[in-house]
Amino acid sequence: MKRALNAITVLVLFTSCALGQQSGGAAKAGNPSQQALQKRFREYADALTKRDTAALDKIWASEYMFINPQGALVTKAERMANLKSSATEFKAINPQQEKLSVHGEVAIDIGRVTLEGTKYSGQESSGEYRYMNVWRKTGGEWQMLANQITLIKK
Repeated sequence: MKRALNAITVLVLFTSCALGQQSGGAAKAGNPSQQALQKRFREYADALTKRDTAALDKIWASEYMFINPQGALVTKAERMANLKSSATEFKAINPQQEKLSVHGEVAIDIGRVTLEGTKYSGQESSGEYRYMNVWRKTGGEWQMLANQITLIKK
């Protein structure tokens, strides 16, 4: 567990540095990787709203970690359990991608998302959030390694 968290931390730091050094940062419009990632994000949002744990099991990497709005670090198994028990649920997920940077087999996706009819750990959590997703291409498919959301205070 600690090794996976360290690997994710190093990955995020490495790609953050690369983002700062790369001119333009985001993948060019029409780039096949960018299109595949946008499609994968839609699949992810659909799977969350439908509580489709079979789809999420394929989307989330085995070492997947989530930092929820309360700042808790949640494993893939814990997140799956929350969805199955209805402690976590979503009625609508409306993302607005702001920056997508692809670096070979790793991608960083940053944006805003409006969550409607949302609960995290059983608590009402609807609102507007900033998100960051870390993706890795494995076996020809993009899998989410980690993601984090932060409530945007108005």
